[in-house]
Amino acid sequence: MFSRSSSSGFGRSLSEAAPGLSRRFFNCQNRNKPPHNLRYFSSSRPTPGSRDPRVQIRPIGTLSDIAASRTWTVKLSKSASSPFTQSRITCGRSESWSSRPPPGANSSNLRCIRSFSVSTRSRTQATLAQEINTAEGSKSEKKGFYPKHSTNAVAYWLLASAASVFGIVIFGGLTRLTESGLSITEWRPVTGSVPPRNQADWEAEFEKYRASPEFKVLNSRMTLEEFKSIYWMEWIHRLWGRFVGLSFVVPAVYFVATKRVSRSMSARLLGIASLIGFQGFLGWWMVKSGLKDDLLAPGSTPRVSQYRLTAHLGAAFVCYLAMLWNGLDILRGNKLLSSPPATASSTLAALRHPGLRTFRLAVTALSALVFVTAMSGGLVAGLDAGLIYNEFPYMGNGLTPPKSELFDPFYSHTPDHSDLVWRNFLENPSLVQLDHRILATTTFSAIMALWAWTRYSKSLTSLLPRAAKRGVHGVVGFAFLQVTLGICTLLYLVPTHLASSHQAGALALLTWTFVLGSRTWLPSRAVQKLVMERVGAPTLGGNAAAAAKLRDAATASAASAATPMSATSLASLGGATLLPLLGLGLGRGGSGGVTNKETLGHEDVAPAGKMLVVQKDQFLARQRGIKSS
Repeated sequence: MFSRSSSSGFGRSLSEAAPGLSRRFFNCQNRNKPPHNLRYFSSSRPTPGSRDPRVQIRPIGTLSDIAASRTWTVKLSKSASSPFTQSRITCGRSESWSSRPPPGANSSNLRCIRSFSVSTRSRTQATLAQEINTAEGSKSEKKGFYPKHSTNAVAYWLLASAASVFGIVIFGGLTRLTESGLSITEWRPVTGSVPPRNQADWEAEFEKYRASPEFKVLNSRMTLEEFKSIYWMEWIHRLWGRFVGLSFVVPAVYFVATKRVSRSMSARLLGIASLIGFQGFLGWWMVKSGLKDDLLAPGSTPRVSQYRLTAHLGAAFVCYLAMLWNGLDILRGNKLLSSPPATASSTLAALRHPGLRTFRLAVTALSALVFVTAMSGGLVAGLDAGLIYNEFPYMGNGLTPPKSELFDPFYSHTPDHSDLVWRNFLENPSLVQLDHRILATTTFSAIMALWAWTRYSKSLTSLLPRAAKRGVHGVVGFAFLQVTLGICTLLYLVPTHLASSHQAGALALLTWTFVLGSRTWLPSRAVQKLVMERVGAPTLGGNAAAAAKLRDAATASAASAATPMSATSLASLGGATLLPLLGLGLGRGGSGGVTNKETLGHEDVAPAGKMLVVQKDQFLARQRGIKSS
């Protein structure tokens, strides 16, 4: 029945799991084979010689019947690392083990089983777990190229890249305000990084600019020296863009190669790098719109398309915000992971409070509103709409221009005027400025409403972290500054320094809304999982669910002391194999078995290749609770 050549599935599984079983067990007491009628049985009578005479057991059949019945399901899978990579033992009814000699077998049979179980129990619970830990560790080392979380060095580099993008956005605004964007009429990503080095080169570049509509219509009297000033502005802007791309791509490759970036963050870095390249294409696409020959028609103004200008500005904003958000996310996650487990758990629990969900949604909506307002400012800049109605809050004789001026048929391109509304919204300078005023006023009102909510709502005040409250005050301060800059820019006919400051204020306000969001939004799922693993019981492979089960079972051990032991409790060590069950069942003391009161754990099915390891101190603590009960 238990020999190596047995055709029984149970025998083969047991032989594979413990190759020394036949030699150590079946050769015991000079016996080559156990009797086929060896049974573990019980009766309704108390068991003589057992430690607890109240133990009652029922007949459960031979071992082969156990293996083949519906009561027990044993699955053993073998791998190259360890023969015990998955085991699942469950039972649907309560059973107890007894040391009463079965019929047809003498006491030496049971002594052999008990001797083998005791000698292998320590290896099963300690050595076997160590083998699985080693196997799983080597397996994770082979597959886990990426770390679980990115390092702070990656975060600082992302924030530095965001600062560089912030600078190029402001400098790009200066390039537009000085009308320098159309001075370079070619797009050469590599060779264009070299400026003119002699007089002949300057003459050649100036000749190209003379053929542009901007020179013919607006700058026909420009000299070479004046051309050099606007040329240098555009050349520095383009060179700065190349620097942003190289300073991002090269360190990104280095951080990924040195395993300092997580898998999800590496995908984000790839997306940001692609966005930087796309931004360069948008820049040339925008410049190309200002070099068309149709701008020479009467009534036309040689300037870039307001649509392409807004797209170029929006892509820069998105690139900046992506760098900023990911940098803050990494720093916040590492700070949470480096804090004590109790502090990290309490912080995570506070952020998960349902009362903060509405506040997070409000901050998200506010960030979107600030972004849309900034993009409407791009339309104002592209149409030079700030040069009309230079007063506030009125626009002429009222708060809004006349209706005939707002929806002018001049901007419609179809005979039936089906595009009258949307073209006036995007191409009519009067309506575009009105839109920007309305959006700016709405944004300012929303910010003040958010401040009042956090100031006078007792429930929200008690839930918000102190850093979030300071963040709200920062948003309010930047909102006042931005409104002041916008009004001054309008009243003073868009001077360069005020217009550039107004653009920088928009990006600063958007930055601070994201900073506020980073202090209240939940961290990434990877960080939450790592925090829960640190707080939970030790598990192999980060089985947080199993850790939670184990922690709950340890808490309720005293309450479950009087519960009859089920056969599933024998598998409480996280999916152990049958050998620990034999050790626990027949190897406890000289004659006794596991009684009904000695419940060792809870039912848990370990995933493939993983085993939940119960620590020694937890086991002893539970045993002390059992004895005291």
